[in-house]
Amino acid sequence: MPNTYIPCGTRHHSRGFSLVELMVALVITLILLAGIGQIFLSSKKSYAIQDTLGRMQENGRYAMDVLKADLRRAGYWGGNADISTIQGSLGINDTTTEACTTTGPSAWARMLNRGIFGLNLSGTEKPSSTSYACIRDSGTSPYLRGDVLAVRYADPAEVGGITTPLATGETIADAYPNQIFLRSSLFRGRIFEGTDSESSENDLDAPAVRTSLLVARAYYIGASSNTSRCPDDGPVPSLYRINVVNGGFVSEEVAYGVDNLQLEYGIDSDNSGSVDRYYDADALSTNPSTTPNWDQVIAARIWMLTRSECPEAGYTNSNTYNMSENYTPADTANRGYRRKLYTSTVKLRNNS
Repeated sequence: MPNTYIPCGTRHHSRGFSLVELMVALVITLILLAGIGQIFLSSKKSYAIQDTLGRMQENGRYAMDVLKADLRRAGYWGGNADISTIQGSLGINDTTTEACTTTGPSAWARMLNRGIFGLNLSGTEKPSSTSYACIRDSGTSPYLRGDVLAVRYADPAEVGGITTPLATGETIADAYPNQIFLRSSLFRGRIFEGTDSESSENDLDAPAVRTSLLVARAYYIGASSNTSRCPDDGPVPSLYRINVVNGGFVSEEVAYGVDNLQLEYGIDSDNSGSVDRYYDADALSTNPSTTPNWDQVIAARIWMLTRSECPEAGYTNSNTYNMSENYTPADTANRGYRRKLYTSTVKLRNNS
């Protein structure tokens, strides 16, 4: 191929970026990367906050729903409103002394004269100092703070249902020998231990007889048994409840991250069907001849405070939370926990 002559004046010379151009491009790239990184970090933090708030809301709503459901059931005895007609091999415990340790699990569960009871523990007092040592002060899942709410009722589900299923051909004595049951008609009832389910002493010759588990439980705030993501800050508070199961007390964690629980009780002193005034638990008497007393409670007002699992870096919670008329938690200000306060008022459907 013949050589092609290119005049010197028309020859183009190839060249790269200069040092200045490279530095400018590098600076622009770094600025863009910094912006992208900031957007990523901001999105990550926003997601973490929303996830925390979502968990708090989920746990708070669930805990409040559980409390309200049990309050509405409190004092339900299978359709029989007259506890004086309830007998059986165990029968009711009609003592006015409200205690879960000196009386024992069975006697405490059979206090049908009190479908609802509470302890006002907004200070340094613990359940053990009020004969409620079934709620532990130390060891696994100990009591931390807040009020205690106790409820008793007949399980709405009959034996053979979801709560107490029975296999084909199985009896209550076979499946639940140590549980406490209430067998009731519209006007009479029998309380017995599972082993005595077939005893003639616990028979009811009446239409529409139902047998269900006798439920007795006490709610409180305890230290969670679940491992926290920030162990240096100690265990996370949770809503717990003590249940009477197989003749003994069993502690059950209900909702994670519930920090405090406060209640007030509405009294109907003139039998008008409406609340005259709300009282703290320690203002109510267990003696029905003294006013105000637990027999006059027709409503409960609940305050429940939830918190995040871990404190949030750079976040200061300076809010104050008024829980009941006379109590504001002192340990919530100027700390990096996100919190949410839930309130509700529940009408007691079954309390006399």
